[in-house]
Amino acid sequence: MRLTFPHMGDIWVGIKAMANKLGIELVVPPPTTQHTLSLGVRYSPETACLPFKLTLGNMIEGLELGADTVMIMGQYGPCRFGYYHKVQEPILRELGYDFQMMKESLGIKHILKYLTNGAPTTEIMAGFRFGIAKLRALDELQQLVYKIRAIERDRGNATRVYRDAFQAIDDAGDHQVIKRTEQQYLQELTSLPTVSSPDPPKIGVTGEFYIVIDPFANLDVEIELGKLGVEVRRPQSVWKMVHYNPFATAFGSREQDKSHKAAMPYLSRHVGGDGWQTIGEKVLHARDWDGLVHLEPFGCLPETMARNIMPSTKERLPVLTITYDEHTGKAGIVNRLEAFVDMLERKRRAGNNRQRVTV
Repeated sequence: MRLTFPHMGDIWVGIKAMANKLGIELVVPPPTTQHTLSLGVRYSPETACLPFKLTLGNMIEGLELGADTVMIMGQYGPCRFGYYHKVQEPILRELGYDFQMMKESLGIKHILKYLTNGAPTTEIMAGFRFGIAKLRALDELQQLVYKIRAIERDRGNATRVYRDAFQAIDDAGDHQVIKRTEQQYLQELTSLPTVSSPDPPKIGVTGEFYIVIDPFANLDVEIELGKLGVEVRRPQSVWKMVHYNPFATAFGSREQDKSHKAAMPYLSRHVGGDGWQTIGEKVLHARDWDGLVHLEPFGCLPETMARNIMPSTKERLPVLTITYDEHTGKAGIVNRLEAFVDMLERKRRAGNNRQRVTV
């Protein structure tokens, strides 16, 4: 049995670590590229969203490398992500692939029991925790990268260090090595030369989960914001997502619960995907963020709801919504980000000037 799965941000690092510990033969799809997208676009329904097309392309590339089992992410619910397999599976079979599809909705424990031929639960938990430890370390490093990018003297250094750290964490063979590697690269990041700006603008990045966490899908929006001297705040991550998996031990802060509570005056129930959280993040962070970049795939109903509700909140946090499909170009995204950041900086300067006059 050779397992493959669609990419979704950095989740493959955790899956690979877990599979190696449990003796599962794994076929990691190649990094998502324009070729991946072209495969997904070619075989997907025209109206399918960008995550559907990219994950389908990943599956095709994994199956072409010899995989015979596909594991897909996503629970059932109002978001269509959990139902992708209902369309993707027949598409892949019509293309001639012979495989077995395993859905996360079956339960991670059940899937791992099956893939390991009934390994003891303690062994499965050990493998699971090892994969999660790598995702936690990457998340800690990434949070610091967001801060350093905004004030680094030599643009691109923080991204370079993070890429080295990413490879080192991926190569780590045990928990002690993960911890040492994390500390080493945290120190290297804090040692990078910085400029004197003590308070860069802070912009939250939120929206549909897949687009937010996947750099190919969002066209490196976080790196581009960093180049503009912005400190990115991103509440969503693969690491935090694990907190809501019933098989995992509770980790991290309950950001999602906080955002849902904050959104209650404007949206009192789950509408699928991350729409509820998107609204809540705006309300929750209106005082500590300068702006919000809202990312959504074209046709995403939960995020369409969120986009239309956000202008009605009393919290007047500026929001830039960016909608993605296979035709979205990076140059256009960068231009919009530049204009948004320029507007926020002007707003900041105007606010500071008013304060000085008042004093």
